[in-house]
Amino acid sequence: MGEIKSTIDLVMEKTRNLNLSNEEKQDQKNKEIESRLNGLLQKFQDQIITLDQFKAEYQMLCKTQNLTGGQHKHLLKAICARIELGKDNRGPLDLLSQFADTHIDGITSVLRDFDTAIETAAAAQSQIAEDELARSHHISGSAVVLNLEKDKEWHKKAHQIRAKFEESLNKTKTKLLAG
Repeated sequence: MGEIKSTIDLVMEKTRNLNLSNEEKQDQKNKEIESRLNGLLQKFQDQIITLDQFKAEYQMLCKTQNLTGGQHKHLLKAICARIELGKDNRGPLDLLSQFADTHIDGITSVLRDFDTAIETAAAAQSQIAEDELARSHHISGSAVVLNLEKDKEWHKKAHQIRAKFEESLNKTKTKLLAG
């Protein structure tokens, strides 16, 4: 009776004589580093570990992956990927200020300007909607609570504002990563 082989055994037999190129090995190492960094960043954002614990675990990762000197490029890239418009970015910004060689004022400025622009546009759109209700349906007063999420015009405006600031944020991130 023939031996039944597992899928892993079959794969191992077929790939026994294959070798990875140096480029493929480096790609795998980079993916491993990014994966471990993302796990570490998630623990920090979820407040499972403190900043000091993050630094200690990051130093350990640097040792195990032979990252030396100012090779924080993997970390900075992973942190920048977590910074988003309209989100709570305190954790990533705290880390960025600890590990970036340059000031992060550009990023914080873009985030702050976006929040201001969205709030201003939301207030203006709310006023337009309230005025329209009062004019066309004679509905007004403090009991009127608008739901901008249902307003198609608001979605269009918010999307335009977001697109403008996404471009600016991406340029600022790129500049920071370039050093």
